[in-house]
Amino acid sequence: MNMYKLVLLTTIFLVSLFSSKVNAQSPFPIHVGIKGGSNFSELPVTDGFSSKYAAGYFVGAMARFDFKRFYIQNEILYSEKSSKIENTSITGSKNAKWRSLEMPLLIGYKIIDVSTLNVRVFGGGVYSYVLDENISSLNQLKDSYTKFNKSNIGYQVGAGVEMWKFTLDFTYQGGLNNISKEFSSKTNSFNVSVGYFFL
Repeated sequence: MNMYKLVLLTTIFLVSLFSSKVNAQSPFPIHVGIKGGSNFSELPVTDGFSSKYAAGYFVGAMARFDFKRFYIQNEILYSEKSSKIENTSITGSKNAKWRSLEMPLLIGYKIIDVSTLNVRVFGGGVYSYVLDENISSLNQLKDSYTKFNKSNIGYQVGAGVEMWKFTLDFTYQGGLNNISKEFSSKTNSFNVSVGYFFL
């Protein structure tokens, strides 16, 4: 866990340094900030199990490049996700958890854009790499999870409100590739985040 925090802090520092230099030379506004929030995720599973949404969290850094009402936003996030797993043959349930680095690349449009307020819609792709997982609740599921892909491609769509330098975003994230070659299954999650642009 300490290693992940070190990687995240180093990334934030490097993005801030790079963006400060580019901003001095570029006519386009460049903004850098931090964000964090909650995710509610579901991990589809094999026959004999059922899954439900469970809560997790994410934190990270973001950089935005404005082009009038349009913008491009890149993020790097440390994410912990969870899904409630139930075995249909027995009672009780446990949570499956996994940790990953996620890198969304989004294109957005400001529907309302005034000096201190904007309302936005956005969408794009996201690459995620699983750092580790804890699927120890059921041995059968754990055996299947060892065959899961570490690298995954997905998409995001959402809407947000920004006031001064603060942001509030609501996002849906879905998978484009199956999480395992053994069966057809794609993860999905709903995210709520707050952020702050310090540049």
